[in-house]
Amino acid sequence: MTTPDRPVAAPRPATDSFRLLVESVRDYAIFMLDGAGRVLTWNAGAERLKGYRAEDIIGKHFSCFYPAEAVEGGKPARLLALAARDGRVEDEGWRVRRDGSRFWANVVITALRDADGSVIGFAKVTRDTTERRRAEQALHESEERFRLLVESVKEYAIFVLDPAGRVASWNAGAEAIKGYAAEEILGQHFSVFYTPEDVALGKPQAHLDAAERDGRVEDEGWRLRKDGNRFWADAVITAMRDPAGTLIGFGKVTRDLSARRRTEEQLAQSHAELERFSYSVSHDLRSPLRAINGYAQAVLEDYAAALDAEGKRFLGIIRDSAKHGGELIDALLNFSRLGRQTLSVEPVDLTELARSVVDELRKSAGTEGMDILIDPLPPARGDRTLLRQVLANLVGNAFKFSRGRPHPQIEIGARREGLAVVYFVRDNGVGFDMRYADKLFGVFQRLHRADEFEGTGVGLALAQRIIQRHGGRIWADGKVDGGATFFFTLPTVSPVTS
Repeated sequence: MTTPDRPVAAPRPATDSFRLLVESVRDYAIFMLDGAGRVLTWNAGAERLKGYRAEDIIGKHFSCFYPAEAVEGGKPARLLALAARDGRVEDEGWRVRRDGSRFWANVVITALRDADGSVIGFAKVTRDTTERRRAEQALHESEERFRLLVESVKEYAIFVLDPAGRVASWNAGAEAIKGYAAEEILGQHFSVFYTPEDVALGKPQAHLDAAERDGRVEDEGWRLRKDGNRFWADAVITAMRDPAGTLIGFGKVTRDLSARRRTEEQLAQSHAELERFSYSVSHDLRSPLRAINGYAQAVLEDYAAALDAEGKRFLGIIRDSAKHGGELIDALLNFSRLGRQTLSVEPVDLTELARSVVDELRKSAGTEGMDILIDPLPPARGDRTLLRQVLANLVGNAFKFSRGRPHPQIEIGARREGLAVVYFVRDNGVGFDMRYADKLFGVFQRLHRADEFEGTGVGLALAQRIIQRHGGRIWADGKVDGGATFFFTLPTVSPVTS
């Protein structure tokens, strides 16, 4: 069976297809001008961008799209002349819509020529780049504000290094701290700020290498001013990369910490003197207390028959007081000694340490019926002996202040807060009033009467000093008859060793 032949549609001429394509484009104004600059064609994009319908604009001179000041300056005619001479011209600037509103435009005008090379008209493509220009202006204004901010800062030296370490920018703070004017330092290698011994050790290049590898590096140490004087500085170097990840330079921020260092040294000296004084006084007090206790014991042994019950009770109070005084002196000596003790840093299994402390306290503190939970504790680095003392003081307090409660409970645990680990010891004991929380860690400070709870009043002060020596912090939260929780942190990096 044969099928009748169907008529085949004649192919559309390429010129018709191109005309339909141009007329349908809405994101660009694409139209033609005659040799004098009058509009010959008009597409959908031109109507949307400029607001004219075809019948309103065809035959009019294209200068109506330009602001009055541009027309008076001869810009439309000049652009046509350049396009006729060079074949095309590109321009960015303000243009005017039919309603009089302005928009920022990118314009390309291309000369159209006949077979003899004579200009017979122009093709014109216009794109609305107002939003792009607004974004570029906002970025420029932001960069300018940032530049002015950086240049006006005087407390910090803030400047840029090129990838080789040469100074590429300089702010007022850099001039104030380092003593160089911009024209004296721009282009010089930043190693001029380092001491000769640090330069000999290759420290400047090591810092650049570390910043390039890790993104940033921070260092404290001696730096040099232009006049050769040294100052103690905190310096941060940050690698700067382009969108492709290529290193384009380094940002460097330096802070003069000389005054703070002097203050810290003075405080350290004062603390050392105070600790020596405390140690000396505490040591000297041992002898009279030992004598008091010894003579009271002698009276009890040699003259017991001559004493009534009340006299014996008084001698017992004297001996107990002397014993308590000795305990206070021992605690004060330990507190003083800790300031001079060098930390022995090693990995510490805090879970095992906590279990050991609890086992020992169970044997000595009478903890029958007490519910004790030890959660897995992240390991730390520090002085094992001193960290054990921290746990012994905190857990011992939890035992002491929970004893006698209906259902005494203690939890030793930890939680993560970002990159940090917070360890805690929680109990459901007598608690404390948060109004007096600032007194908890003072030497000989007590929030409960001595006849209610035994102790010297030094344990928490000792725990605080140990944690601070490790670079951490300690704090507490509590409620009267609602229990207490003591928290402490240990750094993720190696603590100070001296």
